[in-house]
Amino acid sequence: MPVHRLERPVTRMYREAGEIPESIGRQQTRNAALIEKITRKLKKTPPRFILTCARGSSGHAATYAKYLFETRTGLAVCSYAPSVASLYAAQTDMREAVFIVISQSGRSPDLLSATRAAKDGGAHVVAVVNDEASPLANLTDHVLPIGAGPELSVAATKSCIGAMSALYHLCAQWRGEHGMLDALAILPETLSKAWSFDWPLALEPLRGARQALILSRGIGLAAAQEAALKLKETCMIQAEGFSAAEVRHGPMTIVGEEFPVMAIATFDAAQQSIDSVSREFLDCGARVLVAGEPVDGALCLPTPRAPDSNLQPLVFLQTFYKFANALSFGRGLDPDQPRNLSKVTETV
Repeated sequence: MPVHRLERPVTRMYREAGEIPESIGRQQTRNAALIEKITRKLKKTPPRFILTCARGSSGHAATYAKYLFETRTGLAVCSYAPSVASLYAAQTDMREAVFIVISQSGRSPDLLSATRAAKDGGAHVVAVVNDEASPLANLTDHVLPIGAGPELSVAATKSCIGAMSALYHLCAQWRGEHGMLDALAILPETLSKAWSFDWPLALEPLRGARQALILSRGIGLAAAQEAALKLKETCMIQAEGFSAAEVRHGPMTIVGEEFPVMAIATFDAAQQSIDSVSREFLDCGARVLVAGEPVDGALCLPTPRAPDSNLQPLVFLQTFYKFANALSFGRGLDPDQPRNLSKVTETV
Protein backbone atom coordinates (compact mmCIF):
# COMPACT_ATOMS: atom_id res chain seq x y z
CA MET A 1 0.00 0.00 0.00
CA PRO A 2 1.58 3.35 -1.02
CA VAL A 3 2.49 5.83 1.69
CA HIS A 4 0.88 9.21 1.10
CA ARG A 5 2.90 12.24 2.14
CA LEU A 6 2.49 15.94 1.74
CA GLU A 7 4.60 17.95 -0.63
CA ARG A 8 6.76 20.22 1.50
CA PRO A 9 7.32 23.60 -0.14
CA VAL A 10 10.23 25.12 1.76
CA THR A 11 9.03 28.56 2.80
CA ARG A 12 10.01 30.86 5.64
CA MET A 13 6.93 29.57 7.45
CA TYR A 14 8.00 25.95 6.94
CA ARG A 15 11.60 26.55 8.01
CA GLU A 16 10.63 28.51 11.12
CA ALA A 17 7.99 26.00 12.21
CA GLY A 18 10.58 23.27 11.77
CA GLU A 19 12.89 25.10 14.19
CA ILE A 20 10.35 24.93 17.04
CA PRO A 21 11.56 21.74 18.79
CA GLU A 22 15.13 23.00 19.01
CA SER A 23 14.09 26.50 20.11
CA ILE A 24 11.87 25.08 22.87
CA GLY A 25 14.80 23.06 24.18
CA ARG A 26 16.99 26.18 24.28
CA GLN A 27 14.22 28.16 25.92
CA GLN A 28 13.89 25.73 28.82
CA THR A 29 17.60 25.86 29.61
CA ARG A 30 17.88 29.60 29.25
CA ASN A 31 14.75 30.51 31.21
CA ALA A 32 15.16 28.13 34.15
CA ALA A 33 16.93 30.54 36.52
CA LEU A 34 14.81 33.49 35.44
CA ILE A 35 11.56 31.60 36.04
CA GLU A 36 12.77 30.60 39.50
CA LYS A 37 13.31 34.29 40.23
CA ILE A 38 9.85 35.25 39.00
CA THR A 39 8.13 32.49 40.94
CA ARG A 40 9.95 33.40 44.16
CA LYS A 41 8.36 36.83 43.83
CA LEU A 42 4.93 35.32 43.12
CA LYS A 43 5.19 33.04 46.15
CA LYS A 44 6.42 35.83 48.42
CA THR A 45 3.60 38.18 47.37
CA PRO A 46 0.80 35.94 46.06
CA PRO A 47 -1.46 37.65 43.54
CA ARG A 48 -5.24 37.49 43.84
CA PHE A 49 -5.81 37.25 40.07
CA ILE A 50 -4.07 37.27 36.69
CA LEU A 51 -4.65 39.59 33.76
CA THR A 52 -3.43 38.77 30.25
CA CYS A 53 -2.99 41.19 27.38
CA ALA A 54 -2.20 40.21 23.79
CA ARG A 55 -3.44 40.17 20.20
CA GLY A 56 -3.35 37.75 17.27
CA SER A 57 -1.41 34.54 17.79
CA SER A 58 -0.14 35.93 21.09
CA GLY A 59 -3.79 36.30 22.07
CA HIS A 60 -4.22 32.58 21.51
CA ALA A 61 -1.28 31.97 23.83
CA ALA A 62 -3.21 34.10 26.34
CA THR A 63 -6.26 31.83 25.90
CA TYR A 64 -3.96 28.91 26.63
CA ALA A 65 -2.70 30.69 29.75
CA LYS A 66 -6.26 31.22 30.98
CA TYR A 67 -7.11 27.52 31.06
CA LEU A 68 -3.65 26.50 32.26
CA PHE A 69 -3.40 28.91 35.18
CA GLU A 70 -7.04 28.67 36.23
CA THR A 71 -6.91 24.88 36.42
CA ARG A 72 -3.43 24.62 37.95
CA THR A 73 -3.26 27.64 40.29
CA GLY A 74 -6.92 28.26 41.12
CA LEU A 75 -6.58 31.96 40.29
CA ALA A 76 -9.04 33.72 38.02
CA VAL A 77 -7.50 34.79 34.70
CA CYS A 78 -9.08 37.64 32.74
CA SER A 79 -8.25 39.27 29.43
CA TYR A 80 -7.44 42.97 29.57
CA ALA A 81 -8.54 44.94 26.49
CA PRO A 82 -5.66 47.19 25.33
CA SER A 83 -8.06 49.85 24.07
CA VAL A 84 -9.18 50.54 27.67
CA ALA A 85 -5.85 52.32 28.05
CA SER A 86 -4.86 53.22 24.49
CA LEU A 87 -8.18 54.67 23.27
CA TYR A 88 -10.22 55.43 26.38
CA ALA A 89 -7.34 56.42 28.67
CA ALA A 90 -9.14 54.73 31.56
CA GLN A 91 -7.16 53.73 34.62
CA THR A 92 -7.87 50.29 36.11
CA ASP A 93 -7.11 49.20 39.66
CA MET A 94 -4.74 46.25 39.22
CA ARG A 95 -3.34 46.01 42.72
CA GLU A 96 -2.65 42.40 43.75
CA ALA A 97 -2.69 41.30 40.10
CA VAL A 98 -0.08 39.74 37.87
CA PHE A 99 -0.31 41.34 34.42
CA ILE A 100 1.08 39.05 31.70
CA VAL A 101 1.56 40.79 28.37
CA ILE A 102 2.46 38.56 25.42
CA SER A 103 3.98 39.80 22.17
CA GLN A 104 6.33 38.66 19.42
CA SER A 105 7.59 42.13 18.50
CA GLY A 106 6.94 44.08 21.68
CA ARG A 107 6.27 47.19 19.62
CA SER A 108 2.52 47.63 19.18
CA PRO A 109 1.46 51.00 20.65
CA ASP A 110 -1.71 49.67 22.26
CA LEU A 111 0.17 46.95 24.15
CA LEU A 112 2.68 49.54 25.33
CA SER A 113 -0.15 51.78 26.57
CA ALA A 114 -1.80 48.84 28.32
CA THR A 115 1.44 47.86 30.02
CA ARG A 116 2.04 51.40 31.28
CA ALA A 117 -1.52 51.42 32.63
CA ALA A 118 -0.87 48.10 34.37
CA LYS A 119 2.23 49.49 36.05
CA ASP A 120 0.36 52.64 37.09
CA GLY A 121 -2.51 50.46 38.34
CA GLY A 122 -0.24 48.59 40.74
CA ALA A 123 0.15 45.28 38.88
CA HIS A 124 3.23 43.09 38.87
CA VAL A 125 4.05 43.01 35.15
CA VAL A 126 5.61 40.09 33.27
CA ALA A 127 6.30 40.37 29.54
CA VAL A 128 6.45 37.18 27.50
CA VAL A 129 8.22 38.59 24.46
CA ASN A 130 10.42 37.41 21.61
CA ASP A 131 12.26 40.68 20.98
CA GLU A 132 14.04 41.30 24.27
CA ALA A 133 15.32 44.69 23.08
CA SER A 134 11.80 45.93 22.34
CA PRO A 135 10.13 48.91 24.04
CA LEU A 136 7.74 46.50 25.78
CA ALA A 137 10.58 44.63 27.47
CA ASN A 138 11.82 47.88 28.99
CA LEU A 139 8.47 48.62 30.68
CA THR A 140 8.05 45.49 32.76
CA ASP A 141 9.12 44.07 36.10
CA HIS A 142 10.26 40.82 34.49
CA VAL A 143 10.91 39.72 30.93
CA LEU A 144 10.22 36.06 30.15
CA PRO A 145 11.93 35.51 26.78
CA ILE A 146 10.25 33.40 24.12
CA GLY A 147 13.71 32.90 22.66
CA ALA A 148 12.52 31.82 19.23
CA GLY A 149 15.10 33.89 17.38
CA PRO A 150 14.20 36.05 14.37
CA GLU A 151 10.75 35.25 12.99
CA LEU A 152 10.40 36.56 9.43
CA SER A 153 7.29 34.69 8.35
CA VAL A 154 4.19 36.90 8.51
CA ALA A 155 2.28 33.94 9.92
CA ALA A 156 3.66 33.44 13.43
CA THR A 157 4.56 29.87 14.31
CA LYS A 158 7.56 29.43 16.59
CA SER A 159 6.75 32.55 18.63
CA CYS A 160 3.23 31.24 19.33
CA ILE A 161 4.26 27.77 20.50
CA GLY A 162 7.24 29.35 22.25
CA ALA A 163 4.97 31.68 24.23
CA MET A 164 2.79 28.74 25.27
CA SER A 165 5.84 26.74 26.33
CA ALA A 166 7.23 29.63 28.39
CA LEU A 167 3.85 30.07 30.13
CA TYR A 168 3.68 26.34 30.88
CA HIS A 169 7.20 26.49 32.35
CA LEU A 170 6.21 29.45 34.54
CA CYS A 171 3.10 27.64 35.78
CA ALA A 172 4.95 24.41 36.49
CA GLN A 173 7.67 26.15 38.49
CA TRP A 174 5.17 28.34 40.34
CA ARG A 175 3.18 25.28 41.40
CA GLY A 176 6.29 23.22 42.08
CA GLU A 177 4.80 20.37 40.04
CA HIS A 178 7.62 18.01 39.15
CA GLY A 179 5.38 16.02 36.81
CA MET A 180 4.81 19.13 34.70
CA LEU A 181 8.52 19.91 34.66
CA ASP A 182 9.29 16.34 33.59
CA ALA A 183 6.73 16.61 30.78
CA LEU A 184 8.25 19.90 29.67
CA ALA A 185 11.68 18.31 29.48
CA ILE A 186 10.55 15.78 26.86
CA LEU A 187 8.36 18.25 24.94
CA PRO A 188 11.07 18.99 22.30
CA GLU A 189 11.27 15.29 21.47
CA THR A 190 7.48 15.08 21.14
CA LEU A 191 7.40 18.17 18.94
CA SER A 192 10.06 16.65 16.68
CA LYS A 193 7.87 13.58 16.34
CA ALA A 194 4.86 15.76 15.54
CA TRP A 195 6.84 17.51 12.79
CA SER A 196 7.41 14.14 11.12
CA PHE A 197 3.66 13.53 10.75
CA ASP A 198 1.72 14.33 7.57
CA TRP A 199 -1.98 14.82 6.87
CA PRO A 200 -2.20 14.36 3.07
CA LEU A 201 -5.79 13.07 3.18
CA ALA A 202 -6.90 16.33 4.80
CA LEU A 203 -5.96 18.33 1.70
CA GLU A 204 -8.94 17.27 -0.39
CA PRO A 205 -11.69 18.41 2.05
CA LEU A 206 -10.05 21.82 2.47
CA ARG A 207 -8.45 22.48 -0.93
CA GLY A 208 -11.59 24.11 -2.33
CA ALA A 209 -13.22 25.19 0.93
CA ARG A 210 -14.33 28.76 1.52
CA GLN A 211 -15.29 28.21 5.16
CA ALA A 212 -14.41 25.85 8.00
CA LEU A 213 -15.00 25.34 11.70
CA ILE A 214 -12.16 24.35 14.03
CA LEU A 215 -13.30 22.85 17.32
CA SER A 216 -11.85 21.92 20.67
CA ARG A 217 -12.58 22.76 24.27
CA GLY A 218 -10.84 23.88 27.45
CA ILE A 219 -7.07 23.87 27.05
CA GLY A 220 -7.55 22.99 23.36
CA LEU A 221 -9.53 26.14 22.53
CA ALA A 222 -6.31 28.11 22.01
CA ALA A 223 -5.19 25.62 19.35
CA ALA A 224 -8.57 25.90 17.60
CA GLN A 225 -8.31 29.68 17.54
CA GLU A 226 -4.72 29.60 16.28
CA ALA A 227 -5.46 27.02 13.57
CA ALA A 228 -8.42 29.07 12.36
CA LEU A 229 -6.28 32.20 12.16
CA LYS A 230 -3.60 30.37 10.17
CA LEU A 231 -6.21 29.09 7.68
CA LYS A 232 -7.30 32.70 7.19
CA GLU A 233 -3.78 34.08 6.91
CA THR A 234 -2.18 31.46 4.70
CA CYS A 235 -5.08 29.75 2.90
CA MET A 236 -7.77 32.46 2.63
CA ILE A 237 -10.35 30.19 4.27
CA GLN A 238 -12.93 31.88 6.49
CA ALA A 239 -12.23 29.57 9.40
CA GLU A 240 -13.50 30.11 12.92
CA GLY A 241 -12.28 28.50 16.13
CA PHE A 242 -14.98 27.51 18.62
CA SER A 243 -15.40 25.66 21.87
CA ALA A 244 -17.22 22.36 21.36
CA ALA A 245 -19.73 23.67 23.89
CA GLU A 246 -20.10 27.16 22.43
CA VAL A 247 -20.55 25.94 18.85
CA ARG A 248 -24.01 24.64 19.76
CA HIS A 249 -25.14 28.21 20.40
CA GLY A 250 -25.72 29.20 16.79
CA PRO A 251 -22.73 28.26 14.59
CA MET A 252 -24.08 24.74 13.98
CA THR A 253 -26.74 26.28 11.71
CA ILE A 254 -24.23 27.10 8.99
CA VAL A 255 -22.97 23.52 8.70
CA GLY A 256 -24.37 21.27 6.00
CA GLU A 257 -23.28 18.65 3.50
CA GLU A 258 -19.51 18.52 2.95
CA PHE A 259 -18.82 21.50 5.24
CA PRO A 260 -15.31 20.98 6.66
CA VAL A 261 -15.02 20.69 10.44
CA MET A 262 -11.74 19.97 12.22
CA ALA A 263 -11.85 18.73 15.81
CA ILE A 264 -8.74 18.87 18.01
CA ALA A 265 -8.35 16.22 20.69
CA THR A 266 -7.40 17.22 24.23
CA PHE A 267 -7.12 13.77 25.84
CA ASP A 268 -8.60 15.16 29.05
CA ALA A 269 -11.99 15.85 30.65
CA ALA A 270 -13.11 17.81 27.57
CA GLN A 271 -12.61 14.89 25.16
CA GLN A 272 -16.08 13.40 25.54
CA SER A 273 -17.67 16.74 24.67
CA ILE A 274 -15.46 17.12 21.58
CA ASP A 275 -16.30 13.61 20.39
CA SER A 276 -20.02 14.19 20.95
CA VAL A 277 -20.19 17.36 18.87
CA SER A 278 -18.05 15.72 16.17
CA ARG A 279 -20.68 12.99 15.85
CA GLU A 280 -23.41 15.64 15.65
CA PHE A 281 -21.62 17.29 12.75
CA LEU A 282 -21.25 13.93 11.03
CA ASP A 283 -25.00 13.49 11.31
CA CYS A 284 -25.38 16.88 9.57
CA GLY A 285 -23.34 15.58 6.62
CA ALA A 286 -20.20 17.56 7.46
CA ARG A 287 -16.70 16.45 6.48
CA VAL A 288 -15.25 15.95 9.95
CA LEU A 289 -11.48 15.70 10.44
CA VAL A 290 -10.35 14.66 13.91
CA ALA A 291 -6.79 15.35 15.05
CA GLY A 292 -5.67 12.84 17.63
CA GLU A 293 -8.70 10.80 18.69
CA PRO A 294 -10.60 8.59 16.19
CA VAL A 295 -14.35 9.05 15.79
CA ASP A 296 -16.33 6.61 13.63
CA GLY A 297 -17.09 8.21 10.27
CA ALA A 298 -14.52 10.99 10.64
CA LEU A 299 -11.16 11.29 8.91
CA CYS A 300 -8.50 10.74 11.57
CA LEU A 301 -5.41 12.96 11.45
CA PRO A 302 -2.59 11.18 13.33
CA THR A 303 -1.18 13.33 16.12
CA PRO A 304 1.32 12.31 18.81
CA ARG A 305 0.14 12.23 22.40
CA ALA A 306 1.73 14.97 24.52
CA PRO A 307 3.53 14.00 27.75
CA ASP A 308 0.91 16.09 29.60
CA SER A 309 -2.56 16.82 28.21
CA ASN A 310 -1.92 20.51 28.95
CA LEU A 311 0.80 20.39 26.27
CA GLN A 312 -1.44 18.78 23.64
CA PRO A 313 -2.29 22.12 21.93
CA LEU A 314 1.42 22.70 21.26
CA VAL A 315 1.88 19.23 19.80
CA PHE A 316 -1.17 19.63 17.56
CA LEU A 317 0.00 23.01 16.27
CA GLN A 318 3.45 21.65 15.39
CA THR A 319 1.90 19.25 12.86
CA PHE A 320 -0.81 21.71 11.81
CA TYR A 321 1.66 24.42 10.79
CA LYS A 322 3.28 22.05 8.29
CA PHE A 323 -0.13 21.09 6.97
CA ALA A 324 -1.22 24.74 6.59
CA ASN A 325 1.95 25.47 4.61
CA ALA A 326 1.17 22.64 2.19
CA LEU A 327 -2.53 23.52 1.96
CA SER A 328 -1.66 27.11 1.07
CA PHE A 329 0.33 25.93 -1.94
CA GLY A 330 -2.41 23.43 -2.77
CA ARG A 331 -4.79 26.38 -3.08
CA GLY A 332 -2.38 28.26 -5.36
CA LEU A 333 -1.16 30.64 -2.65
CA ASP A 334 2.13 31.47 -0.94
CA PRO A 335 2.01 31.39 2.88
CA ASP A 336 4.93 33.82 3.04
CA GLN A 337 2.98 36.49 1.16
CA PRO A 338 -0.51 36.71 2.67
CA ARG A 339 -2.65 39.40 1.12
CA ASN A 340 -2.98 42.71 3.02
CA LEU A 341 -0.78 41.62 5.95
CA SER A 342 2.61 42.67 7.32
CA LYS A 343 4.81 41.10 9.99
CA VAL A 344 4.48 43.74 12.72
CA THR A 345 0.96 45.01 13.32
CA GLU A 346 1.03 48.30 15.22
CA THR A 347 -2.46 48.90 16.62
CA VAL A 348 -3.22 52.10 18.50
